[in-house]
Amino acid sequence: MLTARTLAEVQVYVSVTTVADDNLPATEPAPIVPGPNVVEGADAWTVTTTAGEITVPYVSEDAARKIGARFGLGVSELVDAAQWALVAAMYGRRALTADMAYTGGPDQDRTTVELNWEFAAEAVGEALKFLPEGAEVVPAEAIWSEMGKRAVAQSPELVYRSKLIDDLEHYRGTLDDFRALYGPSA
Repeated sequence: MLTARTLAEVQVYVSVTTVADDNLPATEPAPIVPGPNVVEGADAWTVTTTAGEITVPYVSEDAARKIGARFGLGVSELVDAAQWALVAAMYGRRALTADMAYTGGPDQDRTTVELNWEFAAEAVGEALKFLPEGAEVVPAEAIWSEMGKRAVAQSPELVYRSKLIDDLEHYRGTLDDFRALYGPSA
């Protein structure tokens, strides 16, 4: 059985393996509610998804929430480095589109803009976790999915430290600029 570090990582994994819908908005994971797709075990949830059954240890989710690591502590065993870079780019595109449409009007929800920039930055951070100290490129063994391998074959720079750092700075900086322009979130 597959194991995810957090509920948010389950969402990303299901998205990259089955859905890959660029139009879905960034959202916080829905609270887990026991039912036909979720079973509470002694020390973990078992979530039945279109990508198969995935276990999420309670302790892993709790630790990640306490320190603000949305996708989890440590390195992902489900989503490879190239997939994380692709996820970051997808959230970055969504963020830019939402940011460009946002005018600060009272009828607009800024959460979409902020969450997408945050998710983009955090997804890049997940890709960076695969880089060994001092390495300039993610090692080949950190890209195990067919999706990731195809992406790197088409765009080798996708998993270079310099590109990942540039992307991270761009996403964080643009979010900071957005918040500076419209003030802190309510």
